[in-house]
Amino acid sequence: MGNRDVARIVFVIASLLEEQGANPYRVLAYRRAALGMLHLPEPAARYANSDGELDLPWLGSRLRRKLGELVTRGRMEFHDEMLADLPPPYRELLSVPGIGRKTAERLIREAKLSGVDDLARAARDGQLRRLRGIGAVRERQFGQAAEALLAQAA
Repeated sequence: MGNRDVARIVFVIASLLEEQGANPYRVLAYRRAALGMLHLPEPAARYANSDGELDLPWLGSRLRRKLGELVTRGRMEFHDEMLADLPPPYRELLSVPGIGRKTAERLIREAKLSGVDDLARAARDGQLRRLRGIGAVRERQFGQAAEALLAQAA
């Protein structure tokens, strides 16, 4: 799992925590961790120690363990638990690179999308650019990301 992928997941966790009303300092710690992952000079896996934790001094002990789990195993139990509490359409759209909590919410509410296949179809048909803030470029990016996910699942 690349640093960008790790950062994207950590940003999603921060957004979900914020939505749940978690301690603002905890949300900030996750956001800073995500930014830190984006700025690492090497792949994050190189910072993992024998315990599966990341040896990065700017991470707290819990985040070292959780991010280590994400980097070494490709998934984080905490992230999985948070996603399990969400409705399926929301969960599916959050799996698309470039789609965060607010965008997923808007796509479900305004475009009436219920999953990745709906997103791919809407992008192909040019329906996403009708939404405020989504132009042709972003529509194409969403469509390509959705198509890639669908191809992986097949």
